[in-house]
Amino acid sequence: MFFGWHRQQFSNEIDLQRHLCSMNSPMSTNSPLAVQFAASGNSANLDFLRSVAVLLVYVTHFHGIYTGTAVKWDFFWHIGQLGVLMFFVHTCLVLMRSLEQSNLQGAELFTTFYVRRIFRLYPLSIVCVLIAYIIDLHWEPRNLWPNLTLTQNLFFTKQPVFPPILTPLWSLPLEMQMYVALPALFLLLRRRPMKLLAALWLMSLPLAIIQPQLGERFEILKFAPCFLGGIVAWCLTGQRTISRLSGWLWPFAITAVSIIWMTSTERYLPLHIAGFGVCLGIAIPCFHEIPWPKVQTVSRVIARYSYGIYLSHFAIQLFCFTSPEYPHFRVIHQLPRLLHFARPVHLALCFGLSVLIPVLLYHFLESPGIRLGQRVSCWLVRSKRQSNSPVLKAESGLQI
Repeated sequence: MFFGWHRQQFSNEIDLQRHLCSMNSPMSTNSPLAVQFAASGNSANLDFLRSVAVLLVYVTHFHGIYTGTAVKWDFFWHIGQLGVLMFFVHTCLVLMRSLEQSNLQGAELFTTFYVRRIFRLYPLSIVCVLIAYIIDLHWEPRNLWPNLTLTQNLFFTKQPVFPPILTPLWSLPLEMQMYVALPALFLLLRRRPMKLLAALWLMSLPLAIIQPQLGERFEILKFAPCFLGGIVAWCLTGQRTISRLSGWLWPFAITAVSIIWMTSTERYLPLHIAGFGVCLGIAIPCFHEIPWPKVQTVSRVIARYSYGIYLSHFAIQLFCFTSPEYPHFRVIHQLPRLLHFARPVHLALCFGLSVLIPVLLYHFLESPGIRLGQRVSCWLVRSKRQSNSPVLKAESGLQI
């Protein structure tokens, strides 16, 4: 999950794909988001949404670890889960646009999409899981393989088990399951038939409601209506009749839609998830870009490093704020508890590491992985096209 999330996938994947594969992709300029994507390959509103999402998750875990009062269903639990749901909607929208921009068909579409996703998600998650395997004091080694492959929701005995210092990892298996279905959904909905999409969303609701009876292996069903909210946003970006509201209202729109989730209860949980996802999806195409350059810049930077922030922040906070009397780490020594007046040292170290480590992870793992995934996917496309070329087949026959 997510959560992903690097100047958004557009600037790193779409622009690089155009450069490497030299593919021309038509872009509808009728919708507000389409104009921004065509102009810069990037959306300030989506940067802002992704930044808010990762900061909500960060603040939730910070409050729980710093105060030791994390409680399910309280206010902070709600805002943390809200951040994850925002990630789900955002990711679906970004990837549907990525599929559209690729200008590929059939097997090429599936192959390049899966290759890019693998190289985008796995390098950082594998490194984080291996580090947790070495330093996490409370993690059972038998869970290593499912966590390396992000298949915890499929292969487990009693319940999915994640490294305790990598608690945010729980959302990534759900994203991986969503990736499997996304190219097929794109081909089904590429002409943006809103009635068909509405029917799919309505059919997903009963499955989300009965998911607890089906077990945790089917947890993806609980969040499927939320993921479909991102597809709703993508479909609406192609509509000519949408009137746009001023960009300064975008933060208020996010806040208003968030009330749907913040008032959720356990009894009606699937309905709140579904309602939030579809309402956020409907809202995204209805606004101009946020007009404040400084906010755009900050949002773009946070969004670029959001995946590294998401995976690393929980371990950093545990290292800085939990008592050595209740250790979480082996191999490395936990930060000693300082006197009360020295707590700013812990805060400064926590925030400093929360900036430094995601930046290093992005430039040494994420960015090279993105570029390598693009090169591999484009090489596969070229190889297949060359092998199917009538001229090359004839030459091959003559050589035989």
